[in-house]
Amino acid sequence: MDLAPLVGAIESLMSPLAWGSRDAWLAESLRRVREVRGRPSGELPADVVGELEALLCLPGDEPGWLRRAMACEDPEQLGKALPAMADVPPPLLSVVSLRCALQSGLAMLVLVDTLGPGLPTTQELRVSFGLRGREPQVALLAAEGLSNAAIAERLRLSAHTVRHYLERVLDRLGLHTRKALALRLMGRGGERPTRGAAGSARAR
Repeated sequence: MDLAPLVGAIESLMSPLAWGSRDAWLAESLRRVREVRGRPSGELPADVVGELEALLCLPGDEPGWLRRAMACEDPEQLGKALPAMADVPPPLLSVVSLRCALQSGLAMLVLVDTLGPGLPTTQELRVSFGLRGREPQVALLAAEGLSNAAIAERLRLSAHTVRHYLERVLDRLGLHTRKALALRLMGRGGERPTRGAAGSARAR
């Protein structure tokens, strides 16, 4: 089995903020999931969510599970909104991987919706958190949900360099996960820098 399409689909599903909008994320995810499931790539349907749900359906799923999960606004309830994935036959293990990635992407969306906007600027990160060089840009993009590969492409760096920067940022802030980083930068896991008049542009 060629793992490249599966890895690409997982990366897309886990990075909803990398595509600019929820619709663009769903459309790109559907294209990639189609490739993994061996379906024609043709035009996107009017109901992208419906087709994505059908492609990621497992035995015992109730219809409409994805739409219900996407409507969930409580991070703690999201896991309950998605169907359980137990006793899955081996041919469907790739679907389980895709579903786990989808759950991660939905959790990121719920987290961002819950916390709202409020990431500091790169200058605020330099002053308040002592980040240096490209670290503030990498930290912000990681907190926004971009994968290392997406950050590397955005900043024209190698994925290895991005991973190195991100490890330094997490170590410097005493954190262990991207979720903890997002919470810290949004002011929920520590002191949030005060936004000054001079700093409102985010790292792109």
